[in-house]
Amino acid sequence: MSVYLYDMAGTAIAFRRSWTDQHLFDLDGHRIGWFPWDDNDAVDLGGHYLGTVVDDRLVRRNDWCGRVCSASPTDSGRGERTGTPPTPHHFPNRFAYEDVMVPHHA
Repeated sequence: MSVYLYDMAGTAIAFRRSWTDQHLFDLDGHRIGWFPWDDNDAVDLGGHYLGTVVDDRLVRRNDWCGRVCSASPTDSGRGERTGTPPTPHHFPNRFAYEDVMVPHHA
């Protein structure tokens, strides 16, 4: 089942095909980023910081230091999500984050 990621208000905005999937997709299945390092930080397709997965949220850290990824992601194709987004977890740490601006595709 897909792993859904939410904004700070608890609205589903993205998904991964599994917790170990290196690729990040919008809800329409377009790849919007990937996880190049062994942590929860995602970069956009240009290699710039997109956001961080904190529990079930995809948010931008207020203390981001600007690490850039020069590698290119492997082609993942379109993502096909499975299941429906479950109820998001409680997210008390709002002061340290802001919402990610998920790119929209036509």
